[in-house]
Amino acid sequence: MARYARIENGVAVELIDTGDFDIAQLYAPSFVEAMVLVPEGIEVEIGSPLGDLQRRAEPAPVLETPVLTQATSIMNDEPARTWRESRLSGTQWLMTRHRDEQELGRVPTLSAGQYLALLEYRQALRDWPATDGFPAAATRPSAPLWLALEG
Repeated sequence: MARYARIENGVAVELIDTGDFDIAQLYAPSFVEAMVLVPEGIEVEIGSPLGDLQRRAEPAPVLETPVLTQATSIMNDEPARTWRESRLSGTQWLMTRHRDEQELGRVPTLSAGQYLALLEYRQALRDWPATDGFPAAATRPSAPLWLALEG
């Protein structure tokens, strides 16, 4: 378990426990530069001067790779995320129309089964980025048949 102190003007302004993770895996490099690894057995309080600690502590390692890997991953996911967002925004009008019709006391255009299928599809779209297969097109959630035929 690693503990880090963020230092400003020689004073501890924040303490962070990173658990089993390296600080550079959790925070941006510009933030990590202000961190100092707190050795085990040393107590640090927020607001206390850290002149002695700075001499004894090793500076926090700055690892560029995890941040770059995450940024690259997000850039590679962009087409899938764009597709997903277009499907969510493209079905929003159906949700709105159905709710409006219900509030007005009218018979909804969508049947209860269609509306439930639409809700499930939209939730599957929201959950998709957290699945193992994301962003592969083969793992995209399938639209309900009635919606695919309309589209």
